[in-house]
Amino acid sequence: MAELVGGASMLINDKLFDNWRTDDASTVAPVNLSLIRVLPLDDQALNPGFELLANDALRTTGREQIDLDLAFSVSVVDGASPIIGSSLELAGFEFGAGSFGGMVAVSSDVLAANGIDVLGEQNVLALLSLNAVLSDSLAYASQASVLVETNILVSGNAPLDMVALTSFTQRFNQRASPVPEPPSLAILGLALLGWWRMRHHSRR
Repeated sequence: MAELVGGASMLINDKLFDNWRTDDASTVAPVNLSLIRVLPLDDQALNPGFELLANDALRTTGREQIDLDLAFSVSVVDGASPIIGSSLELAGFEFGAGSFGGMVAVSSDVLAANGIDVLGEQNVLALLSLNAVLSDSLAYASQASVLVETNILVSGNAPLDMVALTSFTQRFNQRASPVPEPPSLAILGLALLGWWRMRHHSRR
């Protein structure tokens, strides 16, 4: 297990996870990155990844918002098979008693090593009153290395809201798998996430 602060490289099975970077645009006090841990997932030989454990660092109250960018690279080592797909799973989240609304969203863009060509986008989302979209996956042409830009959004809508992201996982596989149909998402949830992503990208 590694701290997010310092961005130490991690070799997980035959993939190197390194070049970790963060950017915090939260409306609350800066996220305490020293609390966040990255747990290597090496239980699947051809599908390694990590679980991000928030340890209470990604929790907000009222109408405040946590908006944290996490970027890193994934590369195959020792002549291993190339990367051909990715998955993202919202593993743990919480809405406090008495909350009226709120949103937990994790979105991830996977880019080729040149940092320009977008290989695909993944989104997972939980809203207090709507069904959650807990997982998303994609497949792409073989890559020896990919760049990943993941955004974490935790946001409340009312003064009594308490919203938290506790964990999510990302994996990078080396075997073909069918691309699932996009999950059906309530119109309100999709609109909220689309609005937020447009606003987020316009800041760059």
